[in-house]
Amino acid sequence: MAAAYLDFKDTGELARAIRRGDAPPPVSCRGTGRLRQPVWSKATMDHFAAPIGRSDAREPEDLLCLV
Repeated sequence: MAAAYLDFKDTGELARAIRRGDAPPPVSCRGTGRLRQPVWSKATMDHFAAPIGRSDAREPEDLLCLV
């Protein structure tokens, strides 16, 4: 879900972007052993995905209204 939210093709592309420093790393992991899954902060992902240098600081679009 994090890869899709950040507009990466798949989780492999997201992992490569994290290693390069082009995407935010997970803030934590949930679960144990083989069931362990990375967890991202939505605020961190929103900050990363926000356009940089926009002069028109509009209110962010509510994604729930698009569903």
